[in-house]
Amino acid sequence: MNRITLQPTIFINHPDGSRAYGYRLYDDYGQTYYNSWESIPNDDLEILSLALEDCDFVAAAMFGHMIEHGCGLSIGDTRYDWDDIKHLFHDHD
Repeated sequence: MNRITLQPTIFINHPDGSRAYGYRLYDDYGQTYYNSWESIPNDDLEILSLALEDCDFVAAAMFGHMIEHGCGLSIGDTRYDWDDIKHLFHDHD
C-alpha cells in the first residue's frame, strides 16, 4: 500500500529567519514541496484544495495515483479516506 502524506509546513530560511508557507507531499516513492502560500489554512480540506492547485509533476503523479486507485491520504496527523476527499478532485478537473 502506498501511503501519501500532505504535511502543511512553515519553511524557515537561514540565516535571516524569514518564513515561507506551503506543504511537503511524500509517499513511498517520492517527495516534493511547495512554499509560496501567504499562510497555511486551518482547515485540512482547504489545504488539500490549495495543494491540488499548486502542484508540480511529482505531486500531480501522487494525486493521479489517488484518483486511479481511490485511495486517501494523511493531512498532518489526520487520515482521510477517498470518500471524504474525492469531491475536491472533481473541483480541479
